[in-house]
Amino acid sequence: MKFGIFVHPKRPKVSVEQIAAQIQSAGLLYSPNEPDIAIVVGGDGTFGYYGRILAVPMLFVGVKESDILGSKARLAETMYDCLDKALHDIDADRYWIIEKRMLSVNFGGQHSDVLTDVYLERGEFAGCIRYAIQVNNGHSSFNEYAIGNGVIVSTSFGSGGYFSYPTRLKAKEWDQNSTIMRFSDNMMGICHIIPMYLVREKRNGGRHLTNKIQYTVPIDCQIQIKLVRDANVRLYGITEDSRGKQALLDDKITISASKHIAKIIKLKA
Repeated sequence: MKFGIFVHPKRPKVSVEQIAAQIQSAGLLYSPNEPDIAIVVGGDGTFGYYGRILAVPMLFVGVKESDILGSKARLAETMYDCLDKALHDIDADRYWIIEKRMLSVNFGGQHSDVLTDVYLERGEFAGCIRYAIQVNNGHSSFNEYAIGNGVIVSTSFGSGGYFSYPTRLKAKEWDQNSTIMRFSDNMMGICHIIPMYLVREKRNGGRHLTNKIQYTVPIDCQIQIKLVRDANVRLYGITEDSRGKQALLDDKITISASKHIAKIIKLKA
């Protein structure tokens, strides 16, 4: 069994050399090419990035940080100081692999797979943005029109991140386990970011104001997002660059279920 190492390409929390030394000290084989298992070390952004591009099973390893605003690594299966045990567990076959559905995002003539979430949000712009969402799965279609800071579309795997902010606000606490809106792999989540105006229009043409800013739709839906007024707006979650990609007035962002599946390692207790 060969282990590969994947860290943030510019800001690794632990060097590849250090991780390789731990793999080798455990009597296991480190291979930078064609690994059987990927050891991904970093934070949730790093997990999400490699999660959408790697086809092999992945162990997400978080790194504890003393910085109060450092990475929380909510998606980590284990922490770096427990990596030795995790490696021995994998070598002893004390793990299983869960398969997680990803999202397919088409934007600007390019296709991207997303493991956690993708979101449209204002960039260098002081006001609210105006955008429209069309949700269509053939029998329960609707449109939404919003004025706010933007919108998040999340997989079930990414539901504990940005998508769950209204749940945390409602609960008046920030515990990462009790304030997550969990949903199944057969759904995807939509969450508006601080909307000040939100209208839903059903297929029959009826319109009404709604306060339903966080909800799920079946995974077989197709979601289309577009701006209805020009503004400095960016789409995040589809690139390695944390600055995202600029979205223009005539752009259409189309999101649906991906054909690709991410393989995530879970360790046995």
